[in-house]
Amino acid sequence: MLERIDGRLEQPQLQELLSYAVFPDPQVLEAVIHQYSTQDHMHLYGYQEEGEWIGVIGCAEEGEAPYTLRVRHLAITPAERGKGYGRGILLELLETAEPAVLLAEADDEGAEFYRNIGFTVIGNGELNAASERYVCRYDVEEDDE
Repeated sequence: MLERIDGRLEQPQLQELLSYAVFPDPQVLEAVIHQYSTQDHMHLYGYQEEGEWIGVIGCAEEGEAPYTLRVRHLAITPAERGKGYGRGILLELLETAEPAVLLAEADDEGAEFYRNIGFTVIGNGELNAASERYVCRYDVEEDDE
């Protein structure tokens, strides 16, 4: 079940999950936690199953309704990766947040993940650590809602 967790980021397990999606630096993690805790347009959701946190997804609203939702962070606990939780979390986010467009930025591996679940993937020409960056876009149609 996907639920908002912006107000519960003092929990070590949630901080650890979020840390998988940010630069491995305690100061960066602290800054990201502060953003989700204080900025109204940013939302962090957690997914748990049988009382265990499996993953997190953080996003930012852009524009007015119907708005665009930009995925900023997506992480699955290492033991549960490759089992479809990332896809499931994105689908639940679409139902919960009801954006008109869902955007994400990704590296080569992430772009393939988004492409496989129906996103349009466009290279943006930027290189980061010798890997091209991609913009991944999913346009929500009325039938998707």
